[in-house]
Amino acid sequence: MHKNIDSRKLGGISEEKIFELVERMDVRGPRYTSYPTVPVWKSDFPSQPFEDTLKRVAHDGKSIAVYLHLPFCNKRCLFCGCNSYITHDRERVSRYIAAIEKEIEKASQLLEGRVGCQWLHLGGGTPTHTPPDLLAELLDFLLARIPTVEGAELSVEVDPRVTTKEHLSLMVERGFRRISIGLQDLDPLVQKSVMREYSFEQMSEFIALCRATGFTSTNIDLIYGLPHQTRASWLSTLEQVVTLRPDRLACFGYAHLPEKTKHQRAIDATALPEARQRLGMLLDSNAFFTGKGYDAIGFDHFALPEDKLSLAQHNGTMWRNFMGYTDIRGLEMVGFGASSISEFNEIFVQNLIIPEDYNALIEQNNWAITKGCNLTAEDRIRKIVINDLMCNLVVRIPAEAYHSVGGTLESLRQAIATLKPFEAEGLIVAGNSGEYEVTEIGRLFLRNIAMPFDQYLPNQTGVNFSRTI
Repeated sequence: MHKNIDSRKLGGISEEKIFELVERMDVRGPRYTSYPTVPVWKSDFPSQPFEDTLKRVAHDGKSIAVYLHLPFCNKRCLFCGCNSYITHDRERVSRYIAAIEKEIEKASQLLEGRVGCQWLHLGGGTPTHTPPDLLAELLDFLLARIPTVEGAELSVEVDPRVTTKEHLSLMVERGFRRISIGLQDLDPLVQKSVMREYSFEQMSEFIALCRATGFTSTNIDLIYGLPHQTRASWLSTLEQVVTLRPDRLACFGYAHLPEKTKHQRAIDATALPEARQRLGMLLDSNAFFTGKGYDAIGFDHFALPEDKLSLAQHNGTMWRNFMGYTDIRGLEMVGFGASSISEFNEIFVQNLIIPEDYNALIEQNNWAITKGCNLTAEDRIRKIVINDLMCNLVVRIPAEAYHSVGGTLESLRQAIATLKPFEAEGLIVAGNSGEYEVTEIGRLFLRNIAMPFDQYLPNQTGVNFSRTI
């Protein structure tokens, strides 16, 4: 254990007790970035509900979120589980950009210019692997058809190794102010083992460049559980990163799924940290960053107290979707590009994953939908329960449930009754109005606490979920 940090306790519970709890309760389960979860969605989902929903959104006239998926990367990072493809072929990228513009045009015709964008996010892949001129063309095409509203948030995920000042400048010129930078780890041996090499000096210079160019909010992504990581090396990374004073941090646990993600087979599984080391890194992250003045968001994110996420969590209004945590509750989202997901009140829709398959359908003036889900009234209520838990750390029956038909209200009450063992373990505490609040140690088990509210989970067999902790 590093001498400058004491992570032996979390919420007054000893580290040994935490290890014992995790060993008993660490199971496989959904991440609950959506509800119903993706394995429940149906293949061959028809396009008509999607078109009808876009028309309904146009009629409502409310602002929306927009997600653009740019799947191409310069180099393969072995830990990556994203929908990404390595290419240096400009024509391949150009064809994809043309297809995504065609999809945007098709959707914007149904939106009739009646909605604005309140949150725009670029993900991937590596959005800034796109040549600057093509990226500028795409953004201008989108913003001409779905313009941003006053106060809109525009954010982007980047690999600092390929992101140029030209990329940064063109995004700032179009209103981007939040940037999420993939760092993962600073130890040279760890970086080499996952093919993601980048020094602290380079990172420091890149953060300074982002801020000088006009980005006002920086997020740094870190990953624990990578090969050759130790608690001491991980803490060394944290100590260096915090000197950069990012506004937000994300500490994701590496999910080693070589049977699903082929390039992960190149990782030496014998070099992965054992379970207690891995959990220790998560505990060290929590102790270290909260000790440096950051608020814990969910169980693996951190934000400065004045950040919008911290304020939203304190106010009980935080929400999340496939783009991440947000202070804007219930914002409907349209996704463009291969594998992108659209999230509306009544449906989820996901596009084809492989870019060339996506291109082919879009070029034929079709939608590229591969799967989707119609949400029932009960689904929407359970979604609120699970999102409130995962975001605002509270279990409560929403007002909508008291006006529902059928057995939804009683079913939720029965699910809440099953939480008693979590209360006995000190993971949740009962409030005055029948709700439960999640304790500091309970943050580690948010996915476990959510699972009793998932009515589809008992019938899901053959799904290889990641471990909950």
